Amino acid sequence: MPNKTVACWSTMIHGYAINGYSLESLRLFKTMQALGLPPNSFTFVGVLAGSTGLGSLNLARCVHACVLKNGLVSHLYVGTALLDNYAKCGSVGNSYEVFKGIEEPGLVSYSAMITAFIDNRLFEDALSLFGRIRSLGLAPNSITMLSIVRGCASIGSIWLCENMHGYIVKLGLDLNASVMNSVLDMYISFDDFDTAVEAFEKMTIQDVISWTSLMRFLVQNGRAREALKMFSRMRIDGVNPDALVMVILTTACALLGDSLNGRLIHSQIIVCGLSSELPITNTLIAFYSKSRDLRSARATFDSMVEKSLVSWTAMINGCVQNRQPCDGMKLLIMMRREEDFEVDSVLVLCSLMACAELAVLELGEQLHAYIFKAGFCKFKLVQNSLVTTYSKCGHAKIAHRVFREMDCQDNVSWNAIISGYGFNGDGASALALFHDMERSGEETDERSYTSVLSACSHSGLADQGMEIFNHMLREGKVRPSAEHYGCVVDMLARAGRFEEAKGLVNSISLEGIHLDAWMALLGGCRIHDEVGLAELAADRVIKSGLKDAGHVVLLSNLYASIGRFEEVEMLRSNVRMKGLVKEVGRSTVDAMPLSVC
Repeated sequence: MPNKTVACWSTMIHGYAINGYSLESLRLFKTMQALGLPPNSFTFVGVLAGSTGLGSLNLARCVHACVLKNGLVSHLYVGTALLDNYAKCGSVGNSYEVFKGIEEPGLVSYSAMITAFIDNRLFEDALSLFGRIRSLGLAPNSITMLSIVRGCASIGSIWLCENMHGYIVKLGLDLNASVMNSVLDMYISFDDFDTAVEAFEKMTIQDVISWTSLMRFLVQNGRAREALKMFSRMRIDGVNPDALVMVILTTACALLGDSLNGRLIHSQIIVCGLSSELPITNTLIAFYSKSRDLRSARATFDSMVEKSLVSWTAMINGCVQNRQPCDGMKLLIMMRREEDFEVDSVLVLCSLMACAELAVLELGEQLHAYIFKAGFCKFKLVQNSLVTTYSKCGHAKIAHRVFREMDCQDNVSWNAIISGYGFNGDGASALALFHDMERSGEETDERSYTSVLSACSHSGLADQGMEIFNHMLREGKVRPSAEHYGCVVDMLARAGRFEEAKGLVNSISLEGIHLDAWMALLGGCRIHDEVGLAELAADRVIKSGLKDAGHVVLLSNLYASIGRFEEVEMLRSNVRMKGLVKEVGRSTVDAMPLSVC
């Protein structure tokens, strides 16, 4: 166009701004000024939209100066755009000054100012301004109410929320899906699911956002099965799922360990054409990994056209979860070679867990060097994982050095180093550290007692271990768990104190703990060739219906060690007939390439 009018320039500026091309819109405005064309109110609305997109307070002030120069600061739409610009930059004080300068502020200005207050957590100011709207006889619209409902939820007053809900109904805005979805979120923020469902059932339009809010709440609150039922109802009602719904449902199946429904959800994802969505594929990898179906997890991972850091992390973590740490480390090396992602602390933690499972010191040292170089040493979770990694690599002294170099040790740090010494057979050091932990004022928990009792068990410190256990019972802060009883029974059995061990097992009445204790007793019997008691322990375990064949193998080995081979063959036949499975161990060290950083 040879002769562009102000209207043409303004339209282009506005078009660039609302489509996310903020810099281009401002460059056009600068060119327009250079040509001497006078901007009007529509021009400045576009310019301010561009300025808001960049989020620069200095830029907002420059545009404000131009608005003042052109005498448009009191204009309704220009003033509203300007106050919104300041609010998005976090300068709500300037927003309010602009608002006060608007000659005839309408509902659009009030709504923008209320939103500015709420975005900056000035809830009382927002409600005060909302009261002024009502006193002026202005009827709030959906935009006003969306902000107010969000503010009410943030204030934390259920009474205020219920009153606002009633006012929304009075205004007739309960027919607006967006407003009612915000009401659902408001009730959900109070964990008032029943009221949220009641509001949901009364909604004229139940869109995918409404269903998503309810299903997400159910999954986050341990009611994943109900979320799956709600999805079935949603499909019957003809509402098509989006990517977020599929992420929520896949997460639900992972939490439930529901492989069948998870695969059905996967098929729905394919049918709906959502299989290329990154968040969905990442969640599918996590689901299959948790379902112990590493092959499907890897197939999903390999089928991805584009992989994010989350994708790689999920797959590496899946390998570690499924006792394939070597594959996990190979993936890490592949990622470092093929991608230029900036590694985050989550991936570092997954890598350390893989290294700990492999127990290869050289890998641990390489990772430690990378962690130090990349600045992850300041993360407490990473420091604690380093302690565990060095411990599992057989170097408790290095783990202790990492522990001492921490700025401050937390409960997890103490538990990790106590467990580390126990893992390496140094029960005396583990015991000393446990007492140091008590003296430091750090609170001991269930894990602390498990670590120290296990250390005593594997170091022949039965007397000291019993003293710790009895102290735990007397103090009463930590309730004995299956692991605790298992450790103590194992400790007594290893020390040959079978009558005490048997007496403790028989004294346990808590459901679920009994089985673990008998398993521990069986292991101790194997060490001391206590056949009679071993048979009793194995019988109790077998009658429980346990599918793991580990207990049968223990008894079989015991029979073999004393030459009772007929019983060995009988037990092996029993394993085959009942379909029992012994978890297979793996050795992956020899296959592990040593270059990860």
